[in-house]
Amino acid sequence: MKKIEKYDYQGRVDNESIKERFHQVVKDYNDEKNVPVIVGFSSEEGVRRNKGRLGASKGPFKVREKLASYAYDSDIYDSGTVIGDADLKESQSALGQILEPIYLNGATPIIIGGGHETFYGHYLGARTAFKGNIALLNFDAHFDLRDERPSSGTMFHQILSEDKDADYFVLGIQPQGNTKTLFETADHFGVKYYTIDQVREASVIEEVYQKLKSYDSVIMTLCMDSVLEASAPGVSAPSPNGYTPEEIHRLVKTFATLENLRSFDISEVSPPLDIGDRTSALAASIIHKFLSVIKE
Repeated sequence: MKKIEKYDYQGRVDNESIKERFHQVVKDYNDEKNVPVIVGFSSEEGVRRNKGRLGASKGPFKVREKLASYAYDSDIYDSGTVIGDADLKESQSALGQILEPIYLNGATPIIIGGGHETFYGHYLGARTAFKGNIALLNFDAHFDLRDERPSSGTMFHQILSEDKDADYFVLGIQPQGNTKTLFETADHFGVKYYTIDQVREASVIEEVYQKLKSYDSVIMTLCMDSVLEASAPGVSAPSPNGYTPEEIHRLVKTFATLENLRSFDISEVSPPLDIGDRTSALAASIIHKFLSVIKE
């Protein structure tokens, strides 16, 4: 089993007797039911194998730092951070093992990566806990459908090759960042993909939302390299034409209302590559938006 590291939240205190900031209300997770649970995955081995720029292993800690002082007074729990290493398969398995009992308690994991290899561990936990058909919803500039040694660019090929009851929806594809081979692979697997320009057409979001409602389970992931570089410079592969902060907040808010949504992860926040903590702060804001929707 990989090391699990607890995070010591600290932040602004306005009044010692009134707890209304994130760091004042978050508690260690001890099998509570029907609650949101933060889970970290400190890994960048997948990014390394994918020849990307490193730093994502710091993401789970920096994003929590940004979350800490946010106004928040509802139930929230934290299960710690899985500390990954060069054995990517075992690291992802460890994440899955942490997630499974959280799901079985009816709780909602919010996973903070880590490189986008985070999603394979995310999937393993969900797949063990939930039977039936499952939809993988990815906000991303890239397909991550490479057929090679497991990395941050292979997860969806791995899943679709082994799970015939899994369907893949990806919103935000950048044509210049995906080869003809990757588009052909997506077609082979029946991937439902939408370019960034298509996503900006109002009808697409409603179309995808209605399709997702028919699945037994949906798990959602956001790769921060899908966000505009000016707003999210701290990623391995910045995007000059990515989602604006307003667009990605709206997308997460919309799909967070799905009754069959089981969990959400944010990956590829790389603090050493960031400018003024913009990417970490944006990721924290998106998580706060997600939490504000699921508690309603």
